[in-house]
Amino acid sequence: MRLALLALVLSVATPARAQETTSESALPPPPPSVELRPSTVRFRANLEGLRVLYLQDPVLDERDGELVIRPSPAHRYVELCAVPCNRELPQTHLGLAVAREQRVIRLHTPLGVDGPMGVTVRWQSRETERLGGVLLAAIGGVSGLGVGIVSVAATTDDAALGAGVGVGGALLVGAVIVGVLLALMDDDAAFEAAPLPADGDGLFSDQWDG
Repeated sequence: MRLALLALVLSVATPARAQETTSESALPPPPPSVELRPSTVRFRANLEGLRVLYLQDPVLDERDGELVIRPSPAHRYVELCAVPCNRELPQTHLGLAVAREQRVIRLHTPLGVDGPMGVTVRWQSRETERLGGVLLAAIGGVSGLGVGIVSVAATTDDAALGAGVGVGGALLVGAVIVGVLLALMDDDAAFEAAPLPADGDGLFSDQWDG
């Protein structure tokens, strides 16, 4: 009786085990892992003394159909190198910032590294505009004040006096407002990225030498 019961259990379990084995063998093999090796990125700039900072794995948002970097605190950016320089960077999206002396400008466009590439960093200085704003506010303010004083001192006609004071006041206010706006203008920065040329002449040109 026991032998008959054991034979019955084995006859039921064996097909189930065979079906499980067949199902496992029918599964496709897992895809091979892809190793993303670091890529050479060559940084060049339009000015001397620029430094490149980077933010690895930034949070990206989509704005007007383009990817932009969600604003991050400046302390999260790590200095990469002083331009010109060559660096091995992971194949991913990086956030970039450009520093000149004590000024740091964080760039909104991510740098997508997917192979060897050259990056041209451009710094737009607005020092001339700031200086012009200070001069405009000073000269325009003094001129407007002078027109008003001259009108009060030299004119007895009420209409002429009002016109002179109005012109002087408008000149004073306009010069100060425009001058302050110019004086507060900050520098700007941007970058252009392109794959490194495959041919030797282009790879070792004046732009991408080193």
